[in-house]
Amino acid sequence: MVRNRRLEQVREAVDRIGFSTVKELAQSLGTSEATVRRDITVLDNSGMLKKVPGGVMSLSRSMAIEPSLHARSSMNTDEKERMSQAALKYIHDNEHIILDAGTTVLTLARLLGDIKNLTAITYDMQITAELSRFTNVSLIMAGGLLRRNFGSFYGYFTESVFKEIHAERAFISCDALSPELGIMSYTADDIGVKRQIIKSASEIILLCDHSKLDVKTFMSIAPVSAVSRIIIGKEAHPQSVATLRECGVEVELV
Repeated sequence: MVRNRRLEQVREAVDRIGFSTVKELAQSLGTSEATVRRDITVLDNSGMLKKVPGGVMSLSRSMAIEPSLHARSSMNTDEKERMSQAALKYIHDNEHIILDAGTTVLTLARLLGDIKNLTAITYDMQITAELSRFTNVSLIMAGGLLRRNFGSFYGYFTESVFKEIHAERAFISCDALSPELGIMSYTADDIGVKRQIIKSASEIILLCDHSKLDVKTFMSIAPVSAVSRIIIGKEAHPQSVATLRECGVEVELV
């Protein structure tokens, strides 16, 4: 395939749906993921598309577009497993914990079957479904307005639940992480919920895969210093990790 034509096909495919992963583009174009990554870099540098965590986003649509739940579930799965295993050692019997929404924290939720007398509060429907299988977990669901295509809730009612509780520990995720701009989100929908979660726990542990580091998205949730610990994949660039540590936060590479 002539490269210019392939670049045009990449741009057209992403513009059509708003966001795509590297894997999806490689499969649709019948080429390698390495080739697609090079093409995305060219298109990003030329201002035709935007590289974001896990893939590429159209610039002809709103900057608020974010990867769907389905797309997120296939991103960096091995790294998410390692982060979740590392996070598990911070969850103990007889504790109260808050679980943020998203596929990274969902991976952690699937590991909680052996924790005794655990109380978990979440606003994510998939996490709720996973935890409902465990008889050892007392589960509180913070409902509210539904974020369609993402399976989580937001708004006044969701925030009100978290205002009324206090947990030993909260495990949160993010769309992007910048040492300068902090923990970031694609949209304003769940920012109020995440900010309230940060206020409602004694310790905040951020699970962030390496593709989200040094990326800037639309909205800032909180500074890096708002969290106690960041668990991130060993794929993260050493200088970026050093910069995070300069913010006064523990960074655990896994």
